[in-house]
Amino acid sequence: MMALGSSLSEPQTYRILITDPLPEAGIAILRDAPDVSLVVSDLHGEPLRAAIGDYDALIVRSGTAVDRALIDRATRLKLIGRAGQAVDNIDIPAATARGVMVMNTPEAVAIATAEHTWALLLGLCRHVPTADRSVRVGNWDRGRYLGIELSGKTLGLIGFGRVGQLVAARAHAFGLRVVVCDPYIDEDIARKAGVTLMPLDELLPRADIISLHASLTGARPGLIGTGELARCKAGARLINTAQGALVDEPALVAALQSGRLAGAALDVFAQEPPIGSPLLTLPNVVLSPRLGTSTQEAQGVVARQIAEQVLDALRGHNYRNVLNLPFAVGPDFRLIGPYLTLAEKLGSLLAQLGDLPPRRLELEVRGSGLQDMVRPIAVAVLTGVMRHLTDDTINYVNAPALAAERGIQITQTRGFELVDYPNLISVRAQWDDEGDDRERLLAGTIFGGSDIRLVQIDHIRMDARPFGPALIMQSRDVPGLMGGVGSLLARHDINIAEWRLGRDTPGGIALSVLNLDSVPADEVLEQLRALPQVVAVRLVSL
Repeated sequence: MMALGSSLSEPQTYRILITDPLPEAGIAILRDAPDVSLVVSDLHGEPLRAAIGDYDALIVRSGTAVDRALIDRATRLKLIGRAGQAVDNIDIPAATARGVMVMNTPEAVAIATAEHTWALLLGLCRHVPTADRSVRVGNWDRGRYLGIELSGKTLGLIGFGRVGQLVAARAHAFGLRVVVCDPYIDEDIARKAGVTLMPLDELLPRADIISLHASLTGARPGLIGTGELARCKAGARLINTAQGALVDEPALVAALQSGRLAGAALDVFAQEPPIGSPLLTLPNVVLSPRLGTSTQEAQGVVARQIAEQVLDALRGHNYRNVLNLPFAVGPDFRLIGPYLTLAEKLGSLLAQLGDLPPRRLELEVRGSGLQDMVRPIAVAVLTGVMRHLTDDTINYVNAPALAAERGIQITQTRGFELVDYPNLISVRAQWDDEGDDRERLLAGTIFGGSDIRLVQIDHIRMDARPFGPALIMQSRDVPGLMGGVGSLLARHDINIAEWRLGRDTPGGIALSVLNLDSVPADEVLEQLRALPQVVAVRLVSL
């Protein structure tokens, strides 16, 4: 299976750097991997930038700033693994532009974060932190700490991913109504979870308690600002265990001071630690230092999961929780992998068959098992095309954006005249050559679950294996072709691994795919073109 970057699937030793504390459970997995050279260090700043060019993968937590300056120096880097959920310390656009995967481990910390949300919520509603401090200094002022009951009130969740859904499940036990704002959740999921979906403008004035569970990849910074706080129900309470940047902190301070909000409980901040923040002085605020994922259970799971994810991605086995892939990866990636490899090879071959980059690509996918794979297949086609148009690292992460920059478009279509196979991927490329439209059509399939075959070139049926150096040869279907070509290549010590031929009609035009064991020199190609039976020859690398 071809990995996101062609170098990922080749046998090699992967150099992995860990710069933040990681539990031994994860380090042991990496240390014991036979294809890994592991370095655990506290490098940061300029020393890290100086060293990063030697590594294939970087594993961090919240303590390492992975900014553009660092990524620009990471000439070998293939992925950044965040041991945890929040990725606000990683410049994802910069990583994407360089084709560097960014992954996190949201499942591993979901329970811990949901439970800490409830710890903050209950502590805020019943004044637990301030009451604790009061008792410790000898006070017994019970009337000062009058709390609120949750039963019958409304909890508003902004974001309904793994954590939000776990918070909602626990809310029902408290007798809370739950309303949710999340544009990526459909009604069926909401109905099964017993929550009501609504826009943010409707949620804010309804909710007695608002809890944030959105990510910066799906929501804008400052999502809760002056306008949003003004629309909140008077006396509402705000909980944030998601991302500090989601809240406009000066606006939050003003709402707390004015009484518009009765209180807030925060585990994350715009600046961490929040030294000098007015929030530290407000009595109606409960604060914790990013404890959402800090449980013994979660830390062990996070460490093991990020280690396994990094190894799977480097080896090309799976790409779980990669945030900047242009399509979602499910647990069946190994099953769809051969089709993505086929799609890459079709794109690669089309790019090499033209003298200029293709301008338009049309994709047709046939077969019931492939209909849900159109998006990843399209990305794989673009990846194959782009690898022949630039010397930069190209993979599924950055290929679509780079293709768009070059004006290369890909669309889905139907109706190609194709050979009949149960599962078939076909791509037609079109070029604009001095005003004359030119096009080529390729189709391929998979035999036996893993055997990749090229089964059609233009209108000619074919059965070829698209691997290694190969000659794509157009010729007249006349006697002597194979003898002439074979003898010429033999004189130059070029061995033919396979020769697959198709033709339109007997005596008409033939197309051949010759898989070779070595790359012929330009003079050999010129001699082939000079043979009387040969119309055209192009050397390709697959």
